[in-house]
Amino acid sequence: MITSKRIGRCAKARAAAFVTALSIAFASAASAAPGSDIQGYPILEALAAKGQTLAPDTTDWMKKWKGMNLDDSASYQFKELSGSTSINMKIEKIDTSDPKGYKSRGSFIPHNSAANPDVEIGAFQLSALMGFDSVYRTAAPYVLGPVGSKALKSLIESAHISNRQRLENKANILKAIQTGMPLKGCVKAKKDDTNATLDEIANTHAAPNGAPNQNHPIIRLLQASAPQPVQGKNVTLKSGYVGDELELAREYSVIMLIDAVTQQWDRYSGGNVVIRKDDQGRAHFYATDNGGADIASSWSARNLNWFSRFDRSAVQKLADIKRFLDAPATGYLGYTDPKVFVVDLGFYSLMGPDIYVQRLTRNLGFVLDYVKATETRFGNAAYFQ
Repeated sequence: MITSKRIGRCAKARAAAFVTALSIAFASAASAAPGSDIQGYPILEALAAKGQTLAPDTTDWMKKWKGMNLDDSASYQFKELSGSTSINMKIEKIDTSDPKGYKSRGSFIPHNSAANPDVEIGAFQLSALMGFDSVYRTAAPYVLGPVGSKALKSLIESAHISNRQRLENKANILKAIQTGMPLKGCVKAKKDDTNATLDEIANTHAAPNGAPNQNHPIIRLLQASAPQPVQGKNVTLKSGYVGDELELAREYSVIMLIDAVTQQWDRYSGGNVVIRKDDQGRAHFYATDNGGADIASSWSARNLNWFSRFDRSAVQKLADIKRFLDAPATGYLGYTDPKVFVVDLGFYSLMGPDIYVQRLTRNLGFVLDYVKATETRFGNAAYFQ
């Protein structure tokens, strides 16, 4: 996600810590079944069973990935890397009926200094729990086995890589593959063909690693002191990308909520705010890159200080999760064990589930406290009407 020329002090610190985190990740991966196929999506399937309509993208990729085993060389091939700073591997499902000879199945993403697969998965599934998965790029956990790891190794070794962060990632991923242990990461959907970056919404030069452009009309509408966004009013985000003012503001507020929960530090460094068009040609926000984040041991409130207007239903969904984590006996979506829940949510590879439970509970608490304080100050103006 992050560009080398704009990497900030916070990003550099996390890049320096990457080697340690990566070694922990691959040590914990030893217990996972190498190359095991994707059997299901517990949280998404539980939502569907409750009657929640998932986004078409979500259900489409769930079908494409169900049963996928990247160690099946008769069905899958790997010919290309992707990523600017991170190193990802494109997945091709062999299909002789297709003019290209294959169909895209997205990419496999191992841990990179600027790409945390746990948060890619967790951010997407949080969006689904909040009813906003249409705004997020689909991701699911995946453990790469020996065949896939060998292909990734070959591609990395033959690629011309000059970017400093990518060179660091290259060395660490190759070292991890050399251990012979399965490679934990995620699979991520192919990016929508209509996607476009919206750097106008970012102040990429703000320290330490960018910030929202407070003069952008969408960011202004996310301030409780501003007038409410109007449903049915068109907003042009950039040439050819026109959407509904209320819908766009609501979508971006949810992205900012999830960024706060996951402690996203790389949304505004450049190229990481993305929009796309729906089937009717209307513009929407599209959170494609969410891995520049972690559930760190320390807490940073910087993401919260940037906005003060929220979607009431999304906040309630976060409160429901927090209530369950605090009191597991209350249950949530069929879960009674928070540790099982956080692993299914996607937080599964860098730390133990007990630590993820503690940190997710803490982060949700800080976010919900901020929302409550904002409501106390501004009343109903803190929410979309």
